[in-house]
Amino acid sequence: MWPVPSPPDTASRPEAAANRRPAASRRGTLLRWVARPALAVSLLALAVAVSVMEGQPSTTERPSGVSVSVPVSPYTGSVGTLLVVAGGDLLRFDTLDRRMSPIPLPRGLTALRAWTQNGHDVVLGRLPSGRTAAYLLTPGRPPTALGPAEVMVPSADGDAVWLVTRRTATRVPLAARGLRRTVPLPRASRLVGESQWGLIVSTGTVPDPLLPGRRPAPTLTPARTAGMPTPTLPPSGVGALGSAGHGSAAGTTASPATSPTVAPTTPVYATASPVPSTGPEAVPLTTLVVGWDGSVRFVAAAEAVATTREVVLVRDAERRLGVVSPRPGVRLPRWLPKLSAVAVTGPGALSADGRTFAVLARVNDYARLMVGPTTAKSEAAIRVVALDGGPPQPGSAPPAFTASGRVLAARPDGRVVYYTPGERTGWLLGDDLPPASAVSQA
Repeated sequence: MWPVPSPPDTASRPEAAANRRPAASRRGTLLRWVARPALAVSLLALAVAVSVMEGQPSTTERPSGVSVSVPVSPYTGSVGTLLVVAGGDLLRFDTLDRRMSPIPLPRGLTALRAWTQNGHDVVLGRLPSGRTAAYLLTPGRPPTALGPAEVMVPSADGDAVWLVTRRTATRVPLAARGLRRTVPLPRASRLVGESQWGLIVSTGTVPDPLLPGRRPAPTLTPARTAGMPTPTLPPSGVGALGSAGHGSAAGTTASPATSPTVAPTTPVYATASPVPSTGPEAVPLTTLVVGWDGSVRFVAAAEAVATTREVVLVRDAERRLGVVSPRPGVRLPRWLPKLSAVAVTGPGALSADGRTFAVLARVNDYARLMVGPTTAKSEAAIRVVALDGGPPQPGSAPPAFTASGRVLAARPDGRVVYYTPGERTGWLLGDDLPPASAVSQA
């Protein structure tokens, strides 16, 4: 076997050493150029520019979501038909032909919340007596009284609504034939929604501290136009609701030209019984599942903000959002990134599949809308939409998701914001839309 020859010793050749010296010189020059501070500054500026172009927070400061601007120019496209609560009236607005039609309400009823469910319009309103009640509105038929209600939420199957009064939740079917049941609720609890394992209720609330310089919101009442009939005060009791529900609706709803421009007072979370969170009678901050038999199961030490069939959006005492499953078993909430300088005030909503959340918030004394995936792992995945038009209002209506997954929200001045999750720009709907206190897709 022939031995493998050794590699030639090129280091001893003078021409090889001469060729190697320029390469070493070039490496030294490169190292000296890299060590210059100007290069580090240039690379940092390039990273900041790229991050801004991509919508990510700057690397020079703590991330706090991605800001979304809303141009002043209105959106001219069609987003379908909307159900709008404006000045205590209920209106149907077609964004395609820009046509608006009032929906007749029971005499004297001031609309607070409304949505379309299973082909029907349901409304929660305040009677002249001060009590709140729910009604079913069907075109061509008189309004049907569903019953007194401090809170009204849709059922998980969409065939009924849950009405809460005096610590009792009642399932009221929207059709003539349907299951009607009652479930007792824990003391000082608030109904948030229904899951397939039971009712989602929450005790306690996260207080919204009064900022320095913030003026208390005035007590607003629906303005009435001269010539409008003054409703008669019905006697208290369920029977009064039935008579009001089947009364004539003619002349009880103002036309858009004479609609009141002052929004009615709306209780927090559309309930007449706010749950205290401070003081000697404070209740703990919890989210519970109440079974059909009245049994209570603990879910999380946080306030429930919104829920779908299998996902609950919660908020802890530090205003940090999280999601948790209402399934039986011990589970801890999966907390979402907390944005600096953005305080989650609520209320909120979840998309039908539970993958996207939308919740009202504020930055100092400016209203904001936070939108993001329920699986967000970084603050850059959460968008902060500007809701200009005044400071945040107490008792604001929650945002609403459309069938296509877009978000509708009413600003403090009544303008309606239309936003697609993940985008860098939101839109204002047309100027011909009256100032709204609540909006949803019809």
